[in-house]
Amino acid sequence: MKKIQDVLGLPVLDTSTGKKLGVVKDVYFNQRGELVGLAVESPGIFTKRSYLSFDKVGAIGDDAVTIGTERFLTSFNQNSYYSFSTGKKAYKEYPIVTTNGKELGHISDVYFQEELGKILGYEISDGFLSDVTEGRRTIQIPKKMVFGEDAIIVPSDEIKEVIFDQE
Repeated sequence: MKKIQDVLGLPVLDTSTGKKLGVVKDVYFNQRGELVGLAVESPGIFTKRSYLSFDKVGAIGDDAVTIGTERFLTSFNQNSYYSFSTGKKAYKEYPIVTTNGKELGHISDVYFQEELGKILGYEISDGFLSDVTEGRRTIQIPKKMVFGEDAIIVPSDEIKEVIFDQE
């Protein structure tokens, strides 16, 4: 299991040449909570952002993301997916509100299973002071939720706080 914040900034390496192709700048998900790809920014004076489909990822390790060939990097229209930190549909800082009208906080990170590309849960922040005094909470992804224009709506009876073990 990984957290998105741990993946952002990792180098992307071509395992056939050993060449560093860029660094991970964002992660994209569909509405079902499945990882669909990574935004990879290439180094150089004129940085270029490419898309790497999740099914082309060899591995997401602690120190790098590996792929079989540079040809797996393509152009991408990010408007059709949710991203973690950029674009119109960014998860980061998105509020989570229950059907009872209680705001649980804002998404500060996303836990996902790197082998399957499935979101497992969210790390939620109630603000800096609350984070310092009480710590951030993690909730398991509910079975039903609505990705609205301004908030994620979750059934109040399905909210389950959990502690994820990071191995």
